Amino acid sequence: MSTSLVFGTESNAEGTSGEQTSAVSGMKDENAQRLKTVTGMDENGNVYEVDVSNGTFENGGNAQYFRSASNELVVNFNTKGNAVTNYTEAASGSAGYTNGAYGADGAYLGMENGKVKFMMSGVIGLVSASDVQVVKLSDTAVVSGYYISGGRLIHGIVGDMTTPGYASKLDNGAAPSYLKSGTTYYSYDGHYFYTNYGTMITDYQNNTRSHSVNANDPYYNYFQYLPLRSKTEYSAAQLSSVINGRLTSSSSKMKNTGTQFMNQQNTYGINALVMTGIAANESGWGTSSISQSNNNLFGLNAVDSSPGTSANKYASVDECIRQFANGWMSRGYVYPKDSRYRGGFLGNKASGLNVKYASDPFWGEKAAGVMYSLDISGGSKDSGRYTIGIKDILYKSGSNLNVRNSNSTSSTVLYNTGIHSNYAVLLKESQASGSFYKIQSDAVLNSGRTAVSAGVGEYNFDNMYAFVSSDHITVVNKGSDTAAPKKLESISISTPPTKTVYTEGEKFDASGMVVKAKWSDGTESDVTKNITCPSEALAKGTVSVTVQYAADGVTKTAVQKITVKEKITVTEVNINPASVELKAGSSRTFGVAVSGTGSPDQTVTWSVEGAESDNTKIDSTGKLQLGADESAECLTVKAVSSADTSKYAKASVKVIKDTSSGTDTEKPDSDTPDGDTPDLEPGPDSSEDNGSGEVANQQTEVKDDKNGIKVTGNIPEDTVLKVGVIGTDAENYASLTEPVKTNTILGVYDISLDRELDENASVQLSFEVDESYNGNDVVVLHYAEKDGKTYLETYKSVVKDNVAVVDVSGFSPYVIALDDAGTNVTDSEKAPVEPENNQSSGLITSQQQGVQHNDGNSLLGSSVPAVQSIGSAEAEGIGSAKSSGSGQISYGNSETVDTKDNNDIPSAQIKMSDKSVQTKAVKTGDESKVILWLMLLLFSIIVIGTLFKRIKK
Repeated sequence: MSTSLVFGTESNAEGTSGEQTSAVSGMKDENAQRLKTVTGMDENGNVYEVDVSNGTFENGGNAQYFRSASNELVVNFNTKGNAVTNYTEAASGSAGYTNGAYGADGAYLGMENGKVKFMMSGVIGLVSASDVQVVKLSDTAVVSGYYISGGRLIHGIVGDMTTPGYASKLDNGAAPSYLKSGTTYYSYDGHYFYTNYGTMITDYQNNTRSHSVNANDPYYNYFQYLPLRSKTEYSAAQLSSVINGRLTSSSSKMKNTGTQFMNQQNTYGINALVMTGIAANESGWGTSSISQSNNNLFGLNAVDSSPGTSANKYASVDECIRQFANGWMSRGYVYPKDSRYRGGFLGNKASGLNVKYASDPFWGEKAAGVMYSLDISGGSKDSGRYTIGIKDILYKSGSNLNVRNSNSTSSTVLYNTGIHSNYAVLLKESQASGSFYKIQSDAVLNSGRTAVSAGVGEYNFDNMYAFVSSDHITVVNKGSDTAAPKKLESISISTPPTKTVYTEGEKFDASGMVVKAKWSDGTESDVTKNITCPSEALAKGTVSVTVQYAADGVTKTAVQKITVKEKITVTEVNINPASVELKAGSSRTFGVAVSGTGSPDQTVTWSVEGAESDNTKIDSTGKLQLGADESAECLTVKAVSSADTSKYAKASVKVIKDTSSGTDTEKPDSDTPDGDTPDLEPGPDSSEDNGSGEVANQQTEVKDDKNGIKVTGNIPEDTVLKVGVIGTDAENYASLTEPVKTNTILGVYDISLDRELDENASVQLSFEVDESYNGNDVVVLHYAEKDGKTYLETYKSVVKDNVAVVDVSGFSPYVIALDDAGTNVTDSEKAPVEPENNQSSGLITSQQQGVQHNDGNSLLGSSVPAVQSIGSAEAEGIGSAKSSGSGQISYGNSETVDTKDNNDIPSAQIKMSDKSVQTKAVKTGDESKVILWLMLLLFSIIVIGTLFKRIKK
């Protein structure tokens, strides 16, 4: 065997960036042309050419020939020269391949399914007997072995067992103490060493290492099993310096490449020193023909059948390094869902990149040897720095370990390790936390660390970490870069749950809640998926729940405020009036009271029974419209509770057939003129008989000009209208507006007359609003008190000519709102709305002039508390409803005006402003008369003055 310097490559890197080739097709030698050169490496990382000689034995045979022989048999893979030999992995059944010119010998373990079973470069495989020879150990000139030199463990690799000497001598790092100088050790996995070849074979066949010299302390070549997701301690300048110090040619493509390697490490998360070791091995330290002509330092796409013609060509060395780090490593061999993935480390033929990347079974070990040589010349900054753990030390079909995003079995699985044994992980903490080790993730993760990011090469060392069960990991190197386990200090609820209001008997729902844990190292993490919440039914009056999180025996709690209301039950439903007489063709709105516990919903479903006319209907608000042709004598109105459909109430309606005027009722809808929007419902005719034979009171109108509220009907002329504005800060405001809380609230008022209406009589109640609301539907709620119950009456109307009108039969609190349910979340969140013409907003008087007021209860639903004034005096907030000597009534921040006639008090205009609240004095007197008298007085003065001048002349 002769040697000389060489600059070749033996890579079988599969596929290209963004593409993959199947494992089998990538390992087949489909071209008869062989590599012209085979490379070896010495203990200093120097690469040289090895002459390929005929390595076959004349007396070599197949396994059957040696069945009766001793167990000291060797498998010879160098039977075809520089060519690929395919095999099947015994543990996984996966296809594998090797090149006998780079490693000739393997341990013979017997026959299985007609194939030769062997151990070589860590893998146990099955190979066709026609592709190999089985020879006696005593017939070989040399087999591979390990020895100590200068305190370093050297692996001597044989390329031709018929000729003495090693083809490669690879530095495996500092020799462990249990190995002695002057002794040759046998090992075909590199982890357990034997002084007797036959003893080693017996252990391999029994799947044990109990007779090795280090049965309880397996050896792992640090750089060979260092995950690529790590960093070198060398700076860019230092790395260039150690690289340049090893180069023997000034034209080397690796000269001054430290910066390029470091840039790609920091971008794509692939260790710069590892990439340097691979590049030096593949390109002969940057002097191979492929590197010189194509700027290809890694033999990318240089398959063994045609390394020169298939190699990718790059515009620059920098671009070659970038693509290698990004597409070939970060998105390729180190991506756990890539078909070539066997672990993100150099490895050998059992696990790591070497399984699929190269036909040289010691390709990963050679790259590690270069790293040792560089690290020694640079001051040994990197060797042993990280803590490395191994899954499944003995070769077998190992565990397919889950890699999770948190230290809990209930956390998200990010990816799996695969079943390959001797799988390496980089431990970020020296001790397990909650039976889990925190590791550096091979996969690129999304920003929330909830999933693997496919097709992304950029890597963040700080954020991309994961967890694996410590039960399956053996620590083989304790480094200096691991952090002490952090301790849990506190937890806090950063985002409250979606649901915070409950009814007694319900259970706490943590949906939407985010819980953060604070750790002793100052970091925070989301532990929401691992918290413990109370599971028992919530009791009425409960104001908080306590959640807890535990880590490594430390438990912390956090409190979430909640509200638990009384369970809602419906005890009865009542209708007002319970009985009524109505003329055919007329209408009436019924009120409803739903009683029970827990403030049951007042919503009911209305229906009418016994009608003969198709025109007799009742709407969702409880407004009954009798058809003009209704022939039934009696009808039944029914209201069924929406909260409990088993609870309902009925009211009887006697239908009066007489067409003469009877009791005052709401006018039928048929009286409404045709059009896009209905006209305002007229009030009762003042000339109608009231049922007593006498002419009813004349049509009278009383108005509160300040609030724009008017009552029209057969009422005495001296009737006094009382209007109290109920402010948002009033105690009963929320309960009054509850049915329309998501609507645009226009106003809440306590409205009354100074006398009672006749039974079954109705009047028109008008609300003047800004012209911007013309054409809008409005909802009017009336709360009627009767026999100790509060009945809710619902009216609907359309704003026309700035007025919304409804026919009512009584007075007490009223709420008016736009029929736009869902517009507002809460009243307090509704900002004041300015009309397009920037005129008044809310209630206005019939005159578009006069004094302006800022009112928090305008028809715009402002959250500003009601503030009004009468005359020049400032409005004074009043608490609960009170009556004064003048008969005024007020609620909360409200103020009442007694009105007998439109001309009794001046007109007033209400305008909302979100910038300031100003109150001007209200004008007094009839200004039109004053102006007329002033004009007459001025005219008289002019006339008298003219006459005086003429007389004087």
